[in-house]
Amino acid sequence: MASVARSLIGAFVVFLAGLPHLGWAQTNPFEARPPLAPLRVIEGIEILGNARTARSVVLDQLSLREGDVVDTARVEASRVRLLSTGFFRSVEFSLRRGSRRGQVLLVIALEERSTLRFEDVGFGFGPGNEPFVALGLAETNFLGRGVTVGGSVALGPDRRAFDVRLFHPNLANTGLQLAGSAIWIVGQELIDPSLEDESPRLAYERLGGTLGLGFGPGPAQRISFVYRLEAVTTEPLPNLDPPVLRRAPSILDGASVLSSLGATWERDTRDDAFAPSRGVRWAAAVEVGTSLLGSDYEFSKYSGEVEAAFRLLGDQALVLRAFGGLVQGEAPFFVQYFARDFSRFGYGVPALPRAVRLNFSQNNDYDDLLLDAGVTWTLPLLGEPTLGFDRILIYLAVDFTVSGSLEERQDDVGGRSAFVTFPVTFDAGLKLDTELGRFVLSMAYALDLFL
Repeated sequence: MASVARSLIGAFVVFLAGLPHLGWAQTNPFEARPPLAPLRVIEGIEILGNARTARSVVLDQLSLREGDVVDTARVEASRVRLLSTGFFRSVEFSLRRGSRRGQVLLVIALEERSTLRFEDVGFGFGPGNEPFVALGLAETNFLGRGVTVGGSVALGPDRRAFDVRLFHPNLANTGLQLAGSAIWIVGQELIDPSLEDESPRLAYERLGGTLGLGFGPGPAQRISFVYRLEAVTTEPLPNLDPPVLRRAPSILDGASVLSSLGATWERDTRDDAFAPSRGVRWAAAVEVGTSLLGSDYEFSKYSGEVEAAFRLLGDQALVLRAFGGLVQGEAPFFVQYFARDFSRFGYGVPALPRAVRLNFSQNNDYDDLLLDAGVTWTLPLLGEPTLGFDRILIYLAVDFTVSGSLEERQDDVGGRSAFVTFPVTFDAGLKLDTELGRFVLSMAYALDLFL
C-alpha cells in the first residue's frame, strides 16, 4: 500500500513539473504579468489653426469624441478624413496631459489651404471645327461651414450648358446632408456621324434639377436619396429614311418630362479624392424613372464602382478602379452611358469627353451597358509646396472600357458590333494641386483634340 502511495505522489510531482510546458499553464492566473498600460480618456479636444473653418466642421470629421478612450487607429482615421476634405494642407494630432490622472487633451494642429476650386476646365472643336470652352468654379468650404457651392458653364456656337449646385454636410446640426442642383442645357446631337457636317441634327433642351437628402450611418459612409425632375424638349426632325432615323439618340419627340428617384450608398476612406495614395472608395447607386412620379420615361439604372489606392516605394502611388453600369427600359440618351466619359486616348476614337454633360463631338453612341477598369500610377515631383503649387504629380494611366446595348435600338455607324472596338486606352500627364484649384494636363485630351 505504501509503495502505491509513493508511486502516486511521484507521478503527481512529475505532472506539476510539466505544467510550464502545457498551453493552459501560460494563462495561470497566479503567474506574474507585466502591468497593463493605463487607459487614456479624452478630457477635451483643442483645435489649432482653423482660422477660416468652423470648429464644428472639424469635429464632424472625427471618429473620436470627449469621453472616448484614445485609440491609435481611430486617430489615424480621423486624420485621413480631415485631409480628404481638401480644406487643409496638413493635419497633426498630439496628446497633452489633462486635469487629472488618466485624462488627456487631444490637440489637432491644422494648416488651412484655399478651398476655391476651378473645375470642368476644357476646350476643343466640335463638328465643323466649331470651338467650345468649358469652365467651372466651386467653393468647397463656403463661410467656413464645409458647404459646397459651385457652378459650371460650357459654350459653343450652337450648344450651351449651365449648372449650379449646393451640398450641405450637416443641415441645422441634425446630421442630415442636403444636396441640390439645377441645369439648363441646349444641345445638338449628330444623327449620322458618318456624314459629319452634312448630318441632320437632333436639337434638344433640358431644364430642371435634383434635390437630395442623405445621412452618414457610419464613419466615412453616406446614404443619399435624390429626386430628379427635368423638362425635355426636342425640335421636330426632318423626314429621314428609317435606317438613318435609327441612328438618332434615344429621346421622345416634342415635349416630355423626366422624373426619377435615386439612392446611393458610398464608403470612402481615401486620403485624397484628387490623387489618393491609400484608402478605398466603394459606391453603389440605383435610379428609377416611372410614370408613378409623372415621368414619360420608364427606366431603371444601376451602377457600382470601387477605387483602391496603394502607396508604393517612396511617395509613389498606384490606383486601381473598376466601374459597371446597366440601364434598362426606355431611358433618354443622356441617362445612358457615353463611353468617352470613362476612357482615355484611343487611336481612331472620334469623340471627346462631354463638358458639363454636353456632347460637343461627332460621336452619338450612347449605350445601356458599360464596364470599365483602369490603373493609374502617380509620382510627386515636388518635395515641398512652392510658387503657389502644393503638389505636382506625373501620372500614367491605362483603361479598359467596353460599352453596348442589351437591346440595340440605335444602329451604330459603320456596321460596328454592340461593343466598342477600341477597349484599351491610355493617358499620361501632370496633376497640378494649386492655390487656384486642381488641374489635369492630359496628353490624351490633347491627342483627342488635335488628331
